[in-house]
Amino acid sequence: MRRYEAAALKSDGSFSQEQIVAPAIDLFEEATAAFARGTLVATPNGPVAIEDLFPGDVVETRDGPAQVTWIGSTIFYPNTAEGASSLSHLTRVTAEAFGPTTPMKDLLIGPGARMVVRREKLRTLLGASAVLAPIQDYTDGDRIFDITPPSPVQMFNFALANHSTVTLSGLEVETYHPGKLADPTLGHNVRALFLSMFPGIEMFEEFGGLIFPRTSRETIESLGL
Repeated sequence: MRRYEAAALKSDGSFSQEQIVAPAIDLFEEATAAFARGTLVATPNGPVAIEDLFPGDVVETRDGPAQVTWIGSTIFYPNTAEGASSLSHLTRVTAEAFGPTTPMKDLLIGPGARMVVRREKLRTLLGASAVLAPIQDYTDGDRIFDITPPSPVQMFNFALANHSTVTLSGLEVETYHPGKLADPTLGHNVRALFLSMFPGIEMFEEFGGLIFPRTSRETIESLGL
């Protein structure tokens, strides 16, 4: 089990804050453990540390400025994960690991972090100009490597009214969305507990569609991209 926190902008303009204790499984961990404290998010007023974002704040997205509607967080505790937990370690992405200024500085990420991968052939093969792939898939032991920090690290993820992408220190990543395949694997109690973190949402379909398809590095490379 793990403690999770969520802050949300409600439809009437008010705020809600919630703390729950829930299973340490991918669904909850990806929602709250994508980016470490200190990660800089692009906003119209310049970069803002992710821990300083609040529901209602505006960030820069691929489609222009958009309001943050939800922020989730949890604490990574070293050497405590077991069972179904995917939050057993963090991953450091060093500066320029994916090319010049991508990212511009080191990033510390968790299992919820997916980046945009663009390839010329994707539109022909998949009908989309880009896909979303887990950053941890690109671990190479050199410029992108798993680490276990010696002390706890606060992790975050955040959502907008519509799924989109944002830039973190020059790296384009997705905002939070539970994905299309989340619901069928859950029991009623776990589903209800998860949705309780999102005021006004009663079914997974209400999260809307994904801006790009999700896939893995293995699949991208198997297509010869």
